Amino acid sequence: MGSPTSAVHGRLARNTVSMLGARIVMALAGLVTLPMVYQHLGPEAFGVWVLLTGLLAVAALFDLGLGSALVREVAAVPVPTEPADVTRRLLGLGLTWGLLLGGLTLSAITAGWPWIAHLLRLGELTRDAWHATLWLLLAVVTGGFELPWRAVLEGVQRYGTLALVSTVTAVVGAALTIAVVRLGGGLVALAAATATTSTIRTILLAAAAEHRHRNLTPRWGRLPVDELRRVGAYGLRVQVSSGAAAVNVELDRLVLGGFFGPSVTGDADLGTRLLNLLRLPPGFALLVLFPAAVRRAASGGRAWLDIFYLKAVRYLAALIAPAAAALVVSAEPLVRLWLGQPVPWAAATIMILAPAYAVNLIMGAATIVTRVEGRPGLETRYVLLSVALNVALTVPLLMLTGPLGVPTATALAVVLSTVYFLVHFHRATARPLRPVLRTLWPPTLAATLAAASTAGLTGHLPDGPGRMSAALAVATRVGLTMTIAGGLLVLGGHLTAQERSRLRTLALRARTALSPGARR
Repeated sequence: MGSPTSAVHGRLARNTVSMLGARIVMALAGLVTLPMVYQHLGPEAFGVWVLLTGLLAVAALFDLGLGSALVREVAAVPVPTEPADVTRRLLGLGLTWGLLLGGLTLSAITAGWPWIAHLLRLGELTRDAWHATLWLLLAVVTGGFELPWRAVLEGVQRYGTLALVSTVTAVVGAALTIAVVRLGGGLVALAAATATTSTIRTILLAAAAEHRHRNLTPRWGRLPVDELRRVGAYGLRVQVSSGAAAVNVELDRLVLGGFFGPSVTGDADLGTRLLNLLRLPPGFALLVLFPAAVRRAASGGRAWLDIFYLKAVRYLAALIAPAAAALVVSAEPLVRLWLGQPVPWAAATIMILAPAYAVNLIMGAATIVTRVEGRPGLETRYVLLSVALNVALTVPLLMLTGPLGVPTATALAVVLSTVYFLVHFHRATARPLRPVLRTLWPPTLAATLAAASTAGLTGHLPDGPGRMSAALAVATRVGLTMTIAGGLLVLGGHLTAQERSRLRTLALRARTALSPGARR
C-alpha cells in the first residue's frame, strides 16, 4: 500500500497533467482558429475584435475575489465531514454576484458606449461592434453564473472534470469559430459563437458539480456578519490584485487602440497570445497546487510552506527562464510559422515581454504562499505599483519609441513591481531572502547566456521564406537555446544527484521507446 505522501504527490501530478493537457488543447484551438479569424476579418476588424473581447474580459474578472475565496472555503472543509450550512450560503452569494455582474456591466457599457466607440476608434465598425458587445455580455453573464460550481470543483480538486469540460468547450468553440469563418460571418457572428460556447461550459460545469457534490449546492440565505466580513476582507484583497493585474494586461490594448488604431492593436495582441503559451505549465501547476497547499499547510504548518516555497521557485525558474530565452530568440520565425506571414509588431511584443513575464511567473510561488496563509493583501501593493508604473511609463516611452513603448512600459513595470514584491514578501513574513536568490541566479544566468549565444549564431542557422523554413528556424533556435541552458545548469552543479538520476532514467526510457526493437 502506498504512503499518504505518495498518494498526494500522485494526485497533484494527475491534476497538473490533466489541467495542462486541457490548456494545451485550448491553446491549440486558438493557434488554429486565430490565423483564420485574422485573415478573414482583416487587421482592422480583427483589432476591433481584440479590443471588445479584452474590454469584456476585464469586466468578467471583477468577481469581488469570490472565486479564490470560495475555493479556499471549500478546500478547507474536512473530507469525511458534511460542509457547514454557511459554506453553501457563501456559494449562493457567489452565484448572486455572478448574475449581478452581467447587469452592472451592461448598464456601464450602455451608458458609456459613445465615448468607448470614439476612444477606441471603431469608426464605421461601430454598429457591428455594438451588436457583438451585446453577445459578449451574454458570455459575461454565463461566466459569472458558473462561479460557485467552478469553486466547488477546484476546492475538492476535481481537476480531471474541469479539464474535460475545458477540453470539450475548447473543441466546440473552435468548431463554431471555423464554421463562422467558412460561412463568411463577421464580428457579430463570432461574438454569438463565443456566447454559445460560454453557455455550454457553464451548463457542463454546473451539471458535473451537482452530480458529484450535491452537498455543496449553492443555497441562498442570511449569512452571519462576521462571516461576510471575513470572506469579504479576503476576497476584496484578492480582487484588488487580480483586477489591477487585468487592467495592467489590457492597458496595452486600449492604449494602442486609442493612439494607433485597432490594426496595430490586433497585430500586437497576436504576439501576446503566442507569449501566453509560456504561462501554461507553471500557471496551471500553481492553480492545482493552491487547494492542495491549503490542506497540507493545515497539518505541516510554516515549516512545510517554507520547503514548498523554495522547491516551487527552484523548479519554476529552471523551467521558465530557458523557455523565455527560447521565445526571445525564436519570436520572428515563430510568428511566421503561425500566421504564414511576418507580423513585426507581434514578434517585437514577444521579445520585449517574455523576460518580464518570466520573472513574474517565477514569483508565483510566493503568491501561493501568501494566499495559503490568508494574507493576499501582500500582493495588493505590488500589483497596484505595477499598474501605477505602467501608466506613468507608457506615455513617455510611447512618445520616444512609438508603439514599442507600450509593451516596454509594461515589461519595466512588471519587473520592478515583482522585485518589490519579492523583498516585501520576505520582510513581511520574516523569511530570509538569500536562499531564494541562490536558487534564482543559476537558471537566470544560464538562460541569459543561452539566449545570447543563440542570437549570435542566428546568421548561421537555417531560415528562409515559407512555413517550412520558419518551422526549421524555430526548431533549431529553441533546441540550441534549451541545450545550452541545460548544459550550463548541469555543468554548474545546479541539479542534485537525484535530479540527474531522474534525467538519466527518462533519457534511457526515451531511447528504449525510440529504438527499432521497441516497435516490434
